[in-house]
Amino acid sequence: MTRIMHTENAVSGKEGTLYLTINGLSLEYAEITKFDAKIEYTKADVKRVGARMDGSKIVGAKGTGSMTVYYHRPEMRAMALEYLRTGKSPMFDAMVVNDDVTSAAGKQTTIIKNIVPDSATIALLDGEADDVLKEEIPFTYDDFDFLNQFKVTN
Repeated sequence: MTRIMHTENAVSGKEGTLYLTINGLSLEYAEITKFDAKIEYTKADVKRVGARMDGSKIVGAKGTGSMTVYYHRPEMRAMALEYLRTGKSPMFDAMVVNDDVTSAAGKQTTIIKNIVPDSATIALLDGEADDVLKEEIPFTYDDFDFLNQFKVTN
């Protein structure tokens, strides 16, 4: 029996919310335009007698990602200044909620923990831009969890 995905169960990327927790303060980031967190596996080659192809074994992992926000949010610049003045490393958590009510997949809530930005935009002008100012914030992180996950749909 062939299964076909029902198109209404695709999850819209626009239906969701991002919350950042910085210094114990939870902030809804409505200014987000994109959030993407991945886990990159560190693999070792496994060479075997009697096999013509090398195998692979996962021996570690690294969390990487990026987020794009409208430029007017001050938190990343504030953490950069705090680091410069005190040495306190910029670090925060994110809660990503995918919640497309039209999809039978339901809601997924992901917690990305111990995010450390790779850089911070301190000042930005762009006289050639035909769009509003946005900043890209690449980051690494070291843990994640799910409060709830999508359901498997038929």
